[in-house]
Amino acid sequence: MNIGYSVLVVYIVRKNNIEFSPQQIEAFLRDGYIVIGGLAAGLLTDEALDQMQSLARLQLREAEQPLELEAQLGYPGAPESLSNQGGNTVRRLLKACQRHELWRKWATNAHLSYLLRQLFTEQNIVLSQSHHNCLMTKSPNYSSDTGWHQDIRYWSFQAPELISVWLALGAEHSDNGGLVVIPGSHLENFSSDQFDEDTFFRADIDSNRPFIERAKHLQLNPGDVLFFHCRLLHRASRNYSQDTKYSLVFTYRKDSNMAIKGSRSDNPLDLPLPH
Repeated sequence: MNIGYSVLVVYIVRKNNIEFSPQQIEAFLRDGYIVIGGLAAGLLTDEALDQMQSLARLQLREAEQPLELEAQLGYPGAPESLSNQGGNTVRRLLKACQRHELWRKWATNAHLSYLLRQLFTEQNIVLSQSHHNCLMTKSPNYSSDTGWHQDIRYWSFQAPELISVWLALGAEHSDNGGLVVIPGSHLENFSSDQFDEDTFFRADIDSNRPFIERAKHLQLNPGDVLFFHCRLLHRASRNYSQDTKYSLVFTYRKDSNMAIKGSRSDNPLDLPLPH
């Protein structure tokens, strides 16, 4: 997609790969997520972050298809219909890797690939172009509340073992719809009756309350990178601030963890990551 915007991604070049410490890997395995400072770690530069922020604002203004509108989902806080005020409010700009080279370069850069290989303990990692692969936005006026859920509910793979990478393009906190997570929930074997008919984790039953009580609000700074397991329970409120929130989100799997044939997850355009 040509949107008439030319940028150059600048990544920090180091002699050695950026890597997680053993303690960080242990934390990810235990909690189902880990946050690192992308700028401090060298995953991207201030210049690259500025470019991504500018491109995000431009793409949201132009709002080209494919995209997802808040009114289409109908979560609490969203406009009731496309014809209502705010009905054209964007929730996600889809197919980010195909929208612009900047998104693709970030999502497939060698440093990020190395970190994912550490978490997956496998050399061959693939970016899914069917899931996430988006610019996630939250409007200050017409955004919505998303209930507790696991991302794997949408996906069809041989094993529920995928990792999403969330890049905060601006500050994210409880006032603007920042993520809330339940540490360790990715290790639980929940029963179907703990979820409602839309596969949201129910907040109204006793068996779920001990999990919800240990929820943690994530505070992300611009350039922070969140790695989280596809079975991690998480939610987000609507944006109560005066500024739109922007996040880039991509999902990865082991090359050996194949999508179920004929499912939405089965995409021949998935991108192998560099070694």
